[in-house]
Amino acid sequence: MLKTKYQNLSIYILLLVSLYFIFFQQLDRTPLRNYDESFYATNACEMISNHNYFVPYYKNAPDMIILKPLLSTWLQVVCIKLIGYNELAVRLPSAIAGAFSALVLFSFIRKRSSLILALSVFFVFITTYGVSGFHTGRTGDTDSLLAFCMLCSCLSFYKWLFENKGVSLFHFFVFLSLAFLTKSFVALFIAPALLIAVLYFKKTAILFKEKWFYIGALFFVIISSGSLLIRELYNPGYLKYLFEVDFFQRYTISNESHAEPPDFYFNRFFEVSFLWFMLVLPGAFLMWQNKSTRPLLFFLSALFFSYFGIISSSVSKVYWYDLPLYPILSVFSAYAIYIFIIKTNLQHSAIQAGLMLFFIFAIPYYFKARDSYKSDYNPAEHKLEILNEFVFKNKNNPQSLNGVVFFTTYFDRPLYFYKYCFNQKGIDFSVTGNADDLKPNSIIIVAEDSMKKIITTRFKPQVIGQYKSVLKMKI
Repeated sequence: MLKTKYQNLSIYILLLVSLYFIFFQQLDRTPLRNYDESFYATNACEMISNHNYFVPYYKNAPDMIILKPLLSTWLQVVCIKLIGYNELAVRLPSAIAGAFSALVLFSFIRKRSSLILALSVFFVFITTYGVSGFHTGRTGDTDSLLAFCMLCSCLSFYKWLFENKGVSLFHFFVFLSLAFLTKSFVALFIAPALLIAVLYFKKTAILFKEKWFYIGALFFVIISSGSLLIRELYNPGYLKYLFEVDFFQRYTISNESHAEPPDFYFNRFFEVSFLWFMLVLPGAFLMWQNKSTRPLLFFLSALFFSYFGIISSSVSKVYWYDLPLYPILSVFSAYAIYIFIIKTNLQHSAIQAGLMLFFIFAIPYYFKARDSYKSDYNPAEHKLEILNEFVFKNKNNPQSLNGVVFFTTYFDRPLYFYKYCFNQKGIDFSVTGNADDLKPNSIIIVAEDSMKKIITTRFKPQVIGQYKSVLKMKI
């Protein structure tokens, strides 16, 4: 008994250390990124400032760019209040969600199969590029949290479907509600798969006799519809805009130049996102050969094709939308690795099995941990984010930015986040793209060539500092 206790402790220490280097190391090493994470970060800051916890604000007005529900923003608010206005607080909810997804997968598989398979699933998942890259487990976006909630909802449904645990049906609706509060209707993309599973395994009559189904369904309806109606109450016109722009247009026309071909996500699996993709079909075939794993194969396959089919049919496609699929693909790929290990380890030696796991995952893990540490920018995006980097580099010398004016037409949300950060230290600066706002004796920070030309044409500035393409000028 004592030996088993220490063995379990050792395993979970291994898992936690492994998760740290993938999701948490150097999480605040880079400045706040443009677009999504800066949207949510500024919303969280203004939510703290104006105490309106039902509508996201930007520049003291309702933010109609962010149409998703607010669970992710609420978690960022909590983190900011606990650890301060910084990049770590913004990104921590995503990192925790990614780490919990890995732990939930491990725990679920281990209780129903072997430790070798559970470890294989765990390491396949965390060494997958798409799990902890930009927009997923290491930035302040919504998709890592969405994937975690959807994973928990699917596993809860599995427990009801195959293990006859009635209360798990209620847990399913709870996690589905949390997924809805994260990214609204995307949470329902698994619904066709669940309907097919209920029909295929002939559980329809049992479902409608289960009290937890009605309790859970009522809970979901109250939470999901309530979140939408409350926001409409505080922000009239929200629902109309949500359905017309975020829901209808996203699936029928290109949104923000994200039009991609139907095989976009499949190509991403093979070329970039999923290192273990070549093992998916062999793993699925091996699961089919084993009668005990066929029900799980059917269930996971239905979930995969339901979600994959819906996101692939949308005109607008972006690479991080496929994150909820990686737990499924990880199980398929890991099963192929598991069969390979047990077939070549007939003596069932724990040491031999552990060594084989090490040799299989050591190099992929090293490169994934290294990528997490580096957190490099895409070179094509670096120029557009140079002002974010400039402010980030001056966080330890905030007085140097007191009273300055950032003159830019670049995406400015990260600057407003840093404005909140600096305000906590009694430092303030302004952001404008209008030259009429510039006054004599102003200190100007500028990076764009077109904006530098405006300043030099209208004024006679003196350059008093430089960082790469960023100039600090005095008018």
